[in-house]
Amino acid sequence: MLASITLFKPSRSRYWYVSYTDSDGNRKQKSTGKSTKREALKVLTEFQTLLKAKSKPILFSKLAEQFLEYAVANYPKKTFDMYKASLKRFQGICGDIALSKITARHWDTYRVERLEHVSPVSVNIELRTLKAFLNTVVRWGNLERSPFNKQPFATVPESSPVFFTKEDFQKLLNVIKQAWLKEAVAFTVLTGLRRGELINLRWQDVDLQRHIFTVQSNPTFQTKQGKKRTLPLNETAFHLLSLKHSQSIGEYVFTHRGKQIAEDWLSQLFKRSVREAGLNDRLHWHSLRSSFASWLVIDGVSIYAVSKLLGHSSVAITQKHYAHLATENLHNDVNKITVSLN
Repeated sequence: MLASITLFKPSRSRYWYVSYTDSDGNRKQKSTGKSTKREALKVLTEFQTLLKAKSKPILFSKLAEQFLEYAVANYPKKTFDMYKASLKRFQGICGDIALSKITARHWDTYRVERLEHVSPVSVNIELRTLKAFLNTVVRWGNLERSPFNKQPFATVPESSPVFFTKEDFQKLLNVIKQAWLKEAVAFTVLTGLRRGELINLRWQDVDLQRHIFTVQSNPTFQTKQGKKRTLPLNETAFHLLSLKHSQSIGEYVFTHRGKQIAEDWLSQLFKRSVREAGLNDRLHWHSLRSSFASWLVIDGVSIYAVSKLLGHSSVAITQKHYAHLATENLHNDVNKITVSLN
């Protein structure tokens, strides 16, 4: 498949130009030397024929390399690492094929192969990464359309998020000896923050006077989808931060020995505490966020409000995971309706 070739006329130019992609995947422009569109179209037809004869296929590895150069400067490290790993796996499974030869069959081949090694959720994350890569390649003009659009993802069995009961959460706090870890765990369940949002929270984002704080990107951290949100502090969270603020001298709110906490290490320590407390081994750091949402829904807070607090991109995502908890607790509401059958 030949990369897209377009005809255009710059606003201050007398002549029409051809925009095309060369054999190395670089976007270029060339004047047709014609001032009317009819004449320029004739040149375009001749140019397309010549380009087809000269062009050599652009290999997957070539565009992957160019994309990663772009990604390292434009995405958070975690996102970049995901792209790098997924592109490497795709090439390992499907080979270093010409970009124009990629079809829906390669999507299926990758999906089937990866399902033998990781969960459907993980496979779908990788597939979305590959899909985003090809969509970028299309935007760059190296491909006319993505063969990965509208392809089926791996089927994920429906399951409710695992969350702590309030009794089990207290058991967890009781076994945690490190004060800094206990504070991080408590603040997460009180606010529903993601792990990255917690360890990147800075004092400049906290307004104790107004009892609010802001989750936002900074030069070394990007929030999910780059979105910013301002959240309220309940009384417990407010007192926790007030005490920490009087003792803190660093940039970040939650630290270990004055330094920013490593995400993976935080999760490992947390998992160790879950096991020490004898709790469900499926509970992990993200379960604190799920507990925050679940407790609110169970206590009658609207799905819409919970969605805003969690920073979900749509209420539908929140409904998918937590609406069943609201349904289970509607008995008191429906019991308000009574009729006499006598």
